[in-house]
This record gives sequence, C-alpha cells and structure tokens, in this order.
Amino acid sequence: MSTTDADLFKGYSLGAVDYILTPIVPEVLRTKVGVFVEVAKQKRELARQGDALRAMNEDLKERARALTEANKEMEAFSYSIAHDLRAPLRAMEGLTHALVEDYAQHLDETAQEYGRRIRQAAQRMDQMIRELLTYSQLNLADLPVAPVRLDHIMKDMLAQLQHDIRTRNASVTTRKLRNSACGHHAILVQVFANLVSNAIKFVPQDRTPKVHIWAEPREEWLRVWVEDNGIGIAPEHRDRIFRVFERLHNSEHYPGTGIGLAIVRKGIQRLGGRLGLESEEGAGTKFWVELQALKP
Repeated sequence: MSTTDADLFKGYSLGAVDYILTPIVPEVLRTKVGVFVEVAKQKRELARQGDALRAMNEDLKERARALTEANKEMEAFSYSIAHDLRAPLRAMEGLTHALVEDYAQHLDETAQEYGRRIRQAAQRMDQMIRELLTYSQLNLADLPVAPVRLDHIMKDMLAQLQHDIRTRNASVTTRKLRNSACGHHAILVQVFANLVSNAIKFVPQDRTPKVHIWAEPREEWLRVWVEDNGIGIAPEHRDRIFRVFERLHNSEHYPGTGIGLAIVRKGIQRLGGRLGLESEEGAGTKFWVELQALKP
C-alpha cells in the first residue's frame, strides 16, 4: 500500500522485481502475471537449450577425438603405402633394369622393349604413389603460416628442378622476388616446383621452354606469376586441370600423373591463398598465385 518512490526503491534494493499496487486493476494484474509467466517459460527454454548445447558440445568433442584418431590412422596408412607399396615397385624397376642391361645379349629386341616398358610403368606408378602421398599429407598435416621470402623459395625450387631444366635446355628467369609473404616454405617450394615443371614439360619438342617468374603487390595480397611459352589451355579445360588424375594429353607426348596441379591448388588453399590462370591455346599460359601480404 506504500506507493512513494522511496518505498519502491527500498523494495527494489531488497530484491523485488515488480509490484502490484493497490487498488488492484485487473487488466494491469493480468498483464504483469502474463509477463512473468512468459519470463518463466523463457527461462525453462533457455535451460533446455543450454542442456542441448552441452550435449552437442560433448558430441562435437567426441567427433573431434574420433577425427583425430582417423587422421592418425590415415597418416599411418600413408606411411604404410610409402613403404609397403613403393618397395616392391622399386624392386621391380631395379630388377627389370638389371635384366635389360645385364642380359641384353640373351634377349631379342621385343623382349628388351617389354623390359623397358615394365621399367617405365614401375617408375610412373612410383611417382604416382609419391604424389598421392603428398596430396593426402596436404589434407592432414599441420601447416603453420609464417613470413617467407620468395627469393629463398625460388632458389630451393630451382635447385630441385635442376635436372629437368638442364635436360630440356629450358630458360627460367625471375625478377622482383625479394618480397616476403605469409606462407609455408616447404609447401610453396612444392607448389612452384609443380608449376615450373609443368611449364617446362608442356612445350612442343621443337620449342625451347622459357619460363618467367615475377611478383607484384596487390593491396593485402602478393601475386606471383609463372609464365610459359607452352601449348596453352583451352577455356573449357581450365577447371578440369586442377582435379586429381585429370589429364588433357596422352602421356606418351606429355608425361605426368595428373596430380601436380591438384597439389598446387590444395597447397594454396591450405595456406589461405588464391590461384588462377590466363592462357591462350598454342601461345602459353600464365598461372598466378596470391599469398597474404605481410602487414607493415
């Protein structure tokens, strides 16, 4: 029955949340009771949702544990492939080589040709397994991103491709590569090695491969170009080339496994970068890779 502001304030300070004042007005009473009933319902609903969220969190934790175990099993499986499958292939390749070289005088031309084909098939299978392992490890491995220098990456990449460059008498030039970006050194060496290897490989035999690499800042990105003078890529095939085992040409003319560009795309995706190309059939291709630029 006390309705002064001082009385109301004292009640609130003691823990009251609302008042029914006298004389009671039925409409006001119904409204206030309705509000508190709704608040009570909302509290119960929030409690129910809280229980549901806790159950979901437990389920997510269990799924995360299961996924971690699955990743460990996949890594073990990958190592098993590397050891158990590649060892017989290397033995097959080595023994076939010895057979063709050491017993050539006992084999006619057809038998020697069969031996060479067996050896080449074993080499291709071994390369395919190695590249599949690389691709699968890109999905599983922890890839911490850190500042990397492009000139260091290109130096290691060119050292890795030295034999291929010399074999094809290719020309590989670089400029404006003293920039740094966010990335992972080993993965980027693999990415650019695959791009340059393709740039050397997919060139007609009567043409000297020429590859040019340069970089240019683009706001928060650093774009790196790899340009070649090869056979080019038709517009309708530009999405296909990044898929696993996608080949546009006969392996006898342009050898490979069809995994290299899939590794490039997966590696750039894992690093939070972007990838694209510009090409004209018969007039070469320019691949570009964008990495997050370092903040000043």
